Amino acid sequence: MEDLETMEIDKNQGIQVDAYVKQVQDNNKAGPAAEQPDKSAPKTDTVVISDAAKRILEARAQLDEIPDVREEKVAELRNQVQTGTYQVDAEKAADKLLKEHLRNAVDKELDI
Repeated sequence: MEDLETMEIDKNQGIQVDAYVKQVQDNNKAGPAAEQPDKSAPKTDTVVISDAAKRILEARAQLDEIPDVREEKVAELRNQVQTGTYQVDAEKAADKLLKEHLRNAVDKELDI
């Protein structure tokens, strides 16, 4: 007859197995391991900028490159005033004044 080894089962071993089974079941309920966040990796903040916001930033950068004062235009007008050759187009000036007045009135009416 063969020698058989006997194995003793401690009732505490059953508790350890039950705890392991419960842990596996909980992990399966939470989803695959690939979806679980890596707890060892440091958390980082992320920012997502929309395409519209990117276009606005690009436009703003282009506007920043344009000088506030067109020095060559100012120099030309200054020269015309000093030499007496500057001429005002009264109709054009009146047209711009009226348009600006109407625009302000509409903005005020719309509470803009």
